[in-house]
Amino acid sequence: MGSSISQMRSSSSSSSREYVNNNRQQIPEDVILDILSRLPAKSVVRFRRVSRAWCSFIHDPFFASLHHARSITRDKGNALLLSYPDPSSSSTSFSFFERKQGFRNLQISHVDQQYTRLSEIIRGILCIHDRRSHRVDICNITTQETITLPRSTNIPIRPGAGVDFDIVYEPRYSFGFNSSTGDYKVLNICSITGYKLQVNPINGLFTREVSRKTVEFEIFTIGCDRGAGSWRKIDPGYPYDQELYGLTSESVCADGVIHWRHRLLDQEILLAFDLQQEKFQIIQVPKEASRFQLMKQVRGCLVLMGHVTSGYNRNKIDLWILEDRFDQVWMKETVLFPSYSPCLWPVGSFKTGLILLAQHGCANPAAWAAYYCDLETKNICMIHVPELKSVKLPCGEAGKPSDVVLTVHAENLLSLTSNAYEHPGKKG
Repeated sequence: MGSSISQMRSSSSSSSREYVNNNRQQIPEDVILDILSRLPAKSVVRFRRVSRAWCSFIHDPFFASLHHARSITRDKGNALLLSYPDPSSSSTSFSFFERKQGFRNLQISHVDQQYTRLSEIIRGILCIHDRRSHRVDICNITTQETITLPRSTNIPIRPGAGVDFDIVYEPRYSFGFNSSTGDYKVLNICSITGYKLQVNPINGLFTREVSRKTVEFEIFTIGCDRGAGSWRKIDPGYPYDQELYGLTSESVCADGVIHWRHRLLDQEILLAFDLQQEKFQIIQVPKEASRFQLMKQVRGCLVLMGHVTSGYNRNKIDLWILEDRFDQVWMKETVLFPSYSPCLWPVGSFKTGLILLAQHGCANPAAWAAYYCDLETKNICMIHVPELKSVKLPCGEAGKPSDVVLTVHAENLLSLTSNAYEHPGKKG
């Protein structure tokens, strides 16, 4: 604790240091840091009103990092976060379950299922992409602070249309976190297709022919002043010669690398983007895992999951864990459920295991139950969330909860608007 606090002390803002120095005889600096970092986020947020110095101190990213690390181990600093499409409002709902407070809801008003893509939630931070307006928002779920990123330079304000040509822009935004540098980054993979417009002399109708096709890459670092808060064009060594066909929109970030599922003809592979090196890499998928259904991040590693839903092995999940992406070393584990248990679907992860969701009873499709599977001991236990039975979750094929995410949420006080965003590993 002492070294972490010393690092934080050397990197605090000038106003924060001035406040502490003026009050050094009253409360030692280390004590102030230690106390505040152990308090619930709700209390810390209120303390921002004490003075400008306190507000600046609490906004310091070093303090946010320490507070988040202690929230992970603090009993009251963790909650279950449930994200699911709400069929009644055509939006996505977020609900928190805390042991002593039950469910509390968070609504993000402009999230529309039909036109909006949500990233995975990383350390309590969410990326939201509106496909109609190409607006990209970053939301801190703990503080409910939301910022809108500048418009990508790859997407003009007005569509690129003319008398005899048309240009279509298809951006794909992926969100990730690099723990070695403390950077949150948004990667934009933008497919740009130029069409030549021609008029059919017989019927007078327009036809389009592809005249050119390119893929542009940009990256945005959240809260970092590098690039003056703007998108940076990069050349990440994309391996597929300007072709995005077969690349999924959904991504999973694990160990500072964003992963996508990519199918080329009959071959299943993974495309990986290293957030520190800002380069792509191809990862081969084991043949027996080629029909995996889910990707998750567990214990800091990427995990592929294949669920058996028929036959005698109905209650079985095969896991392929990527232990070394450089040498592409995979390890397989199998989780077997008791024969009398319901069909369990992985919908999230703890630090050392999986969160599973099961539907209880065909008569009431809204009755769900949550379980935790420890991947080290293979033990499965029920998570007592009584309110979960009253939440109407969408159900897909074979009883699978469709587009449902249930994961552990630790409080994060990171200010998205801080202009002094740094990380203890960076040199100031």
